[in-house]
Amino acid sequence: MNIGVAYENGRIAGNLGDCRTFLIVSAEDGNPTGKRLAAVEGGNTTDLIKMVSMEKVDALICGALGLALRNALEMIGVLLVPGCEGAAEEAVAKFLVGEKQGDPTLLEIGREEDPDDPMACMHDCAKCAGCGPIEILRQIPAEEAGE
Repeated sequence: MNIGVAYENGRIAGNLGDCRTFLIVSAEDGNPTGKRLAAVEGGNTTDLIKMVSMEKVDALICGALGLALRNALEMIGVLLVPGCEGAAEEAVAKFLVGEKQGDPTLLEIGREEDPDDPMACMHDCAKCAGCGPIEILRQIPAEEAGE
């Protein structure tokens, strides 16, 4: 398991979207086996998501984060632990022993359930190709799709 922490001067960065350095801790059976710093190459959130994916981060400890970034990270299977503060290494130790930390209500803000939203995007099309193409594909009979 790889645990990432939005990192700034040994502490958890206040805003995930602005963070350009991450502490990556590898762990097996609840015990840390290694740690390293990873930098985000580039200045936008797509670069941040790419780094998280390339580093194979399973869980991400962070401060604040935006809705689109949250949705994108959840889409690639990252467990988010938002609303955290304090020393980065202490946060990882708490995570490894299962101690609750941060503010999980940050993940509930902005949720919008819509039965007409086929991809459960909550109308954030950064998470998918958009609802329009899906509806168009549904209208094409299966035998015509291969032609």
